[in-house]
Amino acid sequence: MGWMWIFSTVTTLLLVAAALRWGAGPERICVAVIIATNVGDHIYHFVVARDAIYTSVDIGHLVPDLFAAAIFTGVALRANRVYPLWISAFQFVSVISHFVREVDGHMGILAYAMMNYMPANFILLIMAGGIWAHARRERRYGPYRQWRTSSNPLPGTSPKSPPTG
Repeated sequence: MGWMWIFSTVTTLLLVAAALRWGAGPERICVAVIIATNVGDHIYHFVVARDAIYTSVDIGHLVPDLFAAAIFTGVALRANRVYPLWISAFQFVSVISHFVREVDGHMGILAYAMMNYMPANFILLIMAGGIWAHARRERRYGPYRQWRTSSNPLPGTSPKSPPTG
């Protein structure tokens, strides 16, 4: 049990508590994805009874990374926040690491491991900053929309008026 595992576990538990206490929908969804990927990773390694594969693409890590990237991107596109964009960008680094590993068989084991695992630590830090920023914004300005609405109407039209022409 290394210091990175301890950091990840403690930070995740603190984020769960913070998201439940100060977060709203986007924060809770992102933390749920973080929990699901962490728990899923432990279950995966328990079931296959081995450590991560670094000499080739580890499908057991690729699939959850793809799902996490899809959910983070969905939140980033709809949430009335900026930090989910950063989270989804770092998640895509993990996703891309698998494809780089497949294309370049000479990619170093350490490089693959770093590209695969390090973004998760940045995601934890960004998530903490996102919860903090959301809580600070609510304290300063009061409640605000969790999700973006559809795009603004064209100038000179109102949402209730029928189209002309």
